[in-house]
Amino acid sequence: MKKVLIVDNSSFMRKFVKKIIEKDGLYTAVEAVDKVTAMEMFNSEKPDIVLLDLNMTESTMDGLEVLTDILKIAPAAVVFIMSAVGHQKVKDQCIELGAKGYISKPIDSGVLLKELGEY
Repeated sequence: MKKVLIVDNSSFMRKFVKKIIEKDGLYTAVEAVDKVTAMEMFNSEKPDIVLLDLNMTESTMDGLEVLTDILKIAPAAVVFIMSAVGHQKVKDQCIELGAKGYISKPIDSGVLLKELGEY
């Protein structure tokens, strides 16, 4: 069973994603609400996959910082961005920084499971 770290400031979104990925018993999920907790959980839980929201506060896209920090520690980490920010420039930036994919919100359960199934 693979472990997934879900990082999102929205408790609703974390629970929603967790329910989708744990449904078939292929994944187990741990959660983080902000960049500090995300890094603590990444270091302690050693997840196989990270699902990372870009906007964890009202004013910044601190998910980019978390992405960069995770990849500094573990360059081979599998990180997917989940975001409602749909600008192609932002998507391209995330991929250039090392994200394996970009999942648009609202989350489509089929798309999410397909992306995760590749890792």
